[in-house]
Amino acid sequence: MMLAIMMAVIASCSTDRERLRRAAEKSYEYLQKGKYEKFVGEIAYADSMSDDYRAQMIDLVHEYAAALQERHGGLTDITAVGDTIVGDQAHVYLQVTFADSTSEEVGVPMVRVGKQWKMQ
Repeated sequence: MMLAIMMAVIASCSTDRERLRRAAEKSYEYLQKGKYEKFVGEIAYADSMSDDYRAQMIDLVHEYAAALQERHGGLTDITAVGDTIVGDQAHVYLQVTFADSTSEEVGVPMVRVGKQWKMQ
């Protein structure tokens, strides 16, 4: 009985961890594809942003993507390589690869909103 309970807990943690990692990857895929509104929509408090603030955030994300394009030729690959979860907060580590073959690890703070993980 105890073994069954432990297996269920491990399985649910694994599924939650997979959802967490996929949420972070999806956010950065929006950035990669130029879908800046969707990227901003993945922020936990996006629904409470004023229209003006949302527009400013979209502009900032667009400028960031343009800088990455200029410096590195843009993003070519995003892969979650690690994470830490403490309650409803987490940190996902993404390996981001650029067109110029360089890469860097990016830390993305995340928070659980209902059953979904969103960027913090």
